[in-house]
Amino acid sequence: MIRLLQVCGSADGASWFVDQVTELARRGYHIDVVVPGEGSVKQRLTESGISVHIIPFRGYHPREWRRHVRAFRDLRTLMRDGSWDIVHAHLFKSFILARMILRGRRSPRLVTQVAGTVHLQSRPLAAIDRATLRWDTILVGSCTEFADTYAKRGSRHTAVSFYGCHTERFEPATPADTFRDQYGMTPTDVAVGLVAHMYPTRLKSFREVGVKGHEVFIDAALALAQQDARLQFFVVGDEFVGDGSYRRELEQRAEPLIRGGRMHFLGHRTDMPDVIAGLDILVNPSLSESASYTMVEASLMCRPVIGSRVGGLPDTIIDGRTGLLVPPGDQGALAHAVRHLADDPELRRRMGQAGRTHVLEMFDITKTVSTLEAIYLKAMDL
Repeated sequence: MIRLLQVCGSADGASWFVDQVTELARRGYHIDVVVPGEGSVKQRLTESGISVHIIPFRGYHPREWRRHVRAFRDLRTLMRDGSWDIVHAHLFKSFILARMILRGRRSPRLVTQVAGTVHLQSRPLAAIDRATLRWDTILVGSCTEFADTYAKRGSRHTAVSFYGCHTERFEPATPADTFRDQYGMTPTDVAVGLVAHMYPTRLKSFREVGVKGHEVFIDAALALAQQDARLQFFVVGDEFVGDGSYRRELEQRAEPLIRGGRMHFLGHRTDMPDVIAGLDILVNPSLSESASYTMVEASLMCRPVIGSRVGGLPDTIIDGRTGLLVPPGDQGALAHAVRHLADDPELRRRMGQAGRTHVLEMFDITKTVSTLEAIYLKAMDL
């Protein structure tokens, strides 16, 4: 059996990573995991009996150069100790470090997985990425567009593997009242939700509108609230990193809606099936996105979805059949799409059912891991 070292740049959240690793372990793979700190990823994997190493490689601040040097040294020792057939690195800094450590080596093989391409909006990071790309054995795009992008950038071998999930966790029959009663919604009210972490960034491409498009959602909601008294808006999630200032900026932008009881900022929630069950429409107005776990989860629960036509969202959403795709950054198009679905309950029902069928075929964790197994075997042969 192939021996795997999985390296993830996130210590919290990252359900896509946890689901993938635990399914690989269930199939009998010998797996160790590296994460950059204490958090829910370590907790969940440890509870599943998986060995987890904490190596604090997260961050870029020059004043922490001693920590970065120690983390690089510890990663190098672990990756080169001869225990692994494959190192599988997820997220940008993880795979850059893995490339530097394993450059020119035939063992272990390096599989890098691109979960997002925000880093390509930074000239220095894009240059580092391109300069180290040749050291991958195989680069895996977590959606079709990412694999195509890297093939054009010169990747020698590319593949596609969606981050699947345990689909049985999301049951369409979950009662809606558990969530809706908390906010006094009637059966005729239409609840529209954006579920996403808030990502503050200094990158020029995202200064006006953040990566996940919260500003687009809020501006669309401001217009829609004046047109339709049935609509209630929900923002689920919080800053993943940061000091809370970005969330405060978003709340200030939405202040008229919050004051009027039409928009609710819920922060992090651990009861996502209940939340999704209480929503009628879920939106993802991201400017950069992979296949989107949230859109998959919503479709599993037979909810219609609206997403930007970027990244992996066209993989997840079949436009006009399981949901609607709109141009990124276009608040008018988003508002129109929301109003279109809000006015047609039967269309919402049909799209939700079609969405569940679609994501069950594409995003079940067993299919994801079977795809990975084929990628690992190919990497071993290269």
